[in-house]
Amino acid sequence: MNATVSDMLRVKGSEVECIAADASILDAIKRMSVRKLGCLVVTTRNGHPSGIISERDCMWKTIAIGESPRTTRVKDKMTPISKVSTVTPSHTVDDCMNLITSERHRHLPVMDGKNLVGLISIGDVVKFTIGSHQAMIQSLQKYIQGSL
Repeated sequence: MNATVSDMLRVKGSEVECIAADASILDAIKRMSVRKLGCLVVTTRNGHPSGIISERDCMWKTIAIGESPRTTRVKDKMTPISKVSTVTPSHTVDDCMNLITSERHRHLPVMDGKNLVGLISIGDVVKFTIGSHQAMIQSLQKYIQGSL
């Protein structure tokens, strides 16, 4: 598949839900719950991404070990951006699928230089891939029907 992350973002949208590093885990959980998201991008005061906080981080790194989500800060439980695989708008959808599979990531921040321009989830990649395959099948069916 030659489709790029840029193509995927055109379909999906490029809005990214962010949270401040000094917010509480409870704030992160509430925001993810309301927006039905699996993670939030953690940003610095100047808006640059510093990490990702996922629902698993909230559960496993906070609640499961008996820490209070009211007093524990996102910055203390997030995965730093330096440990998260990122992609650019020019990466292919196949590149994303390979990263998600090999690195076991559920989310890939999309960076254009130092700017965050989107977030791709495993679900986004699967949905886009299925949509592309369905479009190809329909196109082939029309071609075959037209040639009978």
